[in-house]
Amino acid sequence: MRRRTVLRLALAGVAIAGIGAAITTAAWTDQVFFNATATASSFDLQGRSGTSGTWLDVGSDVTPITLTSADLGALSPGESIDVPFQLCNAGTAAGTITAVSTPVLGGDLFTTAGAEITVTVTAPTVGTAVPSDPSCASPINGTVNITTTATFPAAAMGQSGTIEFDVTGTSS
Repeated sequence: MRRRTVLRLALAGVAIAGIGAAITTAAWTDQVFFNATATASSFDLQGRSGTSGTWLDVGSDVTPITLTSADLGALSPGESIDVPFQLCNAGTAAGTITAVSTPVLGGDLFTTAGAEITVTVTAPTVGTAVPSDPSCASPINGTVNITTTATFPAAAMGQSGTIEFDVTGTSS
């Protein structure tokens, strides 16, 4: 009799465990899937001559932006002129100006004996903030200053020369 009772209890335990397992596996299951597109930011420094006109996206390996000013065609002794230009970051990441090269001067105007001409990029300076401005609505103003001495020689009359410089920006 005792064996029978033990066997009944064992069968009852297995039956309860089986029903409990059946109840546990009868639960609902569902899944949710996710996906996303990631895009890198951009930093796109552009420039233009003066304070209006077309924005140009040029690097140092292409033809530079030509600065224009009526004063550039009429340098005289003892003169100081400022030639404006503008920069814009059409990218999505902000940055800063990290380098402004010393202007490289070339041509007869700058090699004429006694023609002392100083050319300096006075703005922007290294450290200037370059915010993201995809529409270029708030440009950064720049200036190149060209100064001749009071003793600018007559031999320089009618001579031409080139001025080239780079402005480099880096994203934050």
